[in-house]
Amino acid sequence: MDKKLLSCILLFFFSIMGQAQNKIEGSQPSLADTGHELYVAFSEEVHFDGPNYKETLLGSIPEMKVIEQEFHLQCEKGIAISDEQLNFMESEAVRISKNSQSVRKLRNILKVTIDNPTNERLQVLSAKLEKLPQVRYCSLMSTMPVPPPADITPTTTNYEPNQTYLQANPGVNMSYAWGLGLTGSGIRIRDVEYGFNKNHEDLADVNASIAAGMTVSSSASVDYTEHGTAVLGIVYADKGTYGISGMAYGAQEMVQFPEWQEIGYNRVNAVAQAVAHSIAGDVIIYEMQTGGQNSNYVPAEFNAAVWDLTKAATDAGIIIVAAAGNGNENLDGAYYTAYRNRGDSGAIIVGAGSASLSHQKLSYSTYGSRVDVQGWGTNVRATGYGDYSIFGGDFNQQYTNFSGTSSATPIVASCAVVLQSYYHGLSGNYLTSIQMRDLLKLTGIPQGTGGNIGPLPNMQAAIQHINALLSTPENARVVFTVFPNPVKDRIAITIEEEVTATAKMEISNSLGQIVYTTPIISGKNEVSLANFQNGLYFVKITNNGKTSVRKIVKQ
Repeated sequence: MDKKLLSCILLFFFSIMGQAQNKIEGSQPSLADTGHELYVAFSEEVHFDGPNYKETLLGSIPEMKVIEQEFHLQCEKGIAISDEQLNFMESEAVRISKNSQSVRKLRNILKVTIDNPTNERLQVLSAKLEKLPQVRYCSLMSTMPVPPPADITPTTTNYEPNQTYLQANPGVNMSYAWGLGLTGSGIRIRDVEYGFNKNHEDLADVNASIAAGMTVSSSASVDYTEHGTAVLGIVYADKGTYGISGMAYGAQEMVQFPEWQEIGYNRVNAVAQAVAHSIAGDVIIYEMQTGGQNSNYVPAEFNAAVWDLTKAATDAGIIIVAAAGNGNENLDGAYYTAYRNRGDSGAIIVGAGSASLSHQKLSYSTYGSRVDVQGWGTNVRATGYGDYSIFGGDFNQQYTNFSGTSSATPIVASCAVVLQSYYHGLSGNYLTSIQMRDLLKLTGIPQGTGGNIGPLPNMQAAIQHINALLSTPENARVVFTVFPNPVKDRIAITIEEEVTATAKMEISNSLGQIVYTTPIISGKNEVSLANFQNGLYFVKITNNGKTSVRKIVKQ
């Protein structure tokens, strides 16, 4: 067992992974000597108007007065997403999923604090609250952070030939997509975990960052932050002549939303901020797991608050790709009945499979009918750690063989990013998380032995299925890139093919109205957007009977 596999198996070892006994999960945690925060979800019959949450509860639920006298409650908004953004997500959920209930539920989740907040008192309070018909669930979240499952001298080896997961079976055949010029252009990626090394030689020159206004805790050791370095490298490393190449290296950006900040550890807030800063078409990666039966590791969405955020995001058109966890848990078991009864969150849950033609479940991967697809859980060359190689003793030139559902998840997420970009370029629309999941499962390479973790993505089959779905041959799209995106002033659109005399560019607003049109040339075409209002626009390139569309954001 290599270091990364052990690190992933120990992911979140010190946190409390069970959930409070509640009407959805039906499980009682065994709380260790660590602090917790209590999130309480109220039904929609409780109407919160403004920030006076406790006053609303006392006026709406008679039994709350006795509870308040015993615990001296303080209540605040539990999901830190602005009302403006929630309104937008509701409208998107109606447009995409025909129902906004999942987003509305986020408004009724409160974080509740009490005097002398011992674990025992929080459990007693949770039990009393959950007897109230107006309470959907209580969720106790640990406040203790836990371990996560241009070349410079000296010259670094080019490891792309060693990234065999890029190749055809037993790999996902990302090389086929690259051969068509498909690299994830225009798609935004978010990653929820602990941090990463922005100064790594394979990440220094790409558009990767920590989310604005968020920090990485100075207490987070490299065992925490290098986990993110490996994940970002698999997805987004610079495609150069050294190091590794990110599977979706042409994506618009990759932004990390850290769970452990200088202000403390808060998973719910990290997920909420990732969702709040995403729109339809974006891809969020959950490099997280939580504890299920006997504290064995399962998907993070087993926690009810994370599940609610996930469902709201996917209903609003955001793709969620989440680790199944390294607990060897059977999600079809009786213990998880209440979890299954919540329904489908819409997330793509990823198990860990072998790096061989057998595609069998690895021993530690959580499994079951809720696990959708698999990625390699071993032998994944990645950035960071330095246990495989380190050049010149330089921390910024370290490489590793990554493992676990931690390596499987970014492989699948990269496939989703590249396929989303291709589909959008052909149709001007985005696949939902459920549609992407169905595409990956339908076209994937079947699993071998072991409990169900689903097929391995097959990029060639998935691209061909999109072509058949849209009746579009592979050579019928215009290959072009847009930079920068978002844009404040001028944007460069580079056409990567010869153009005809009638080739043109059209820019439309979010209502579909054409606001700009111009002829184009092969190569770089610069356009000033200085006079455009801020918002979403679509760039449509037409050339030689082919058409492609890209989304841009004017700031």
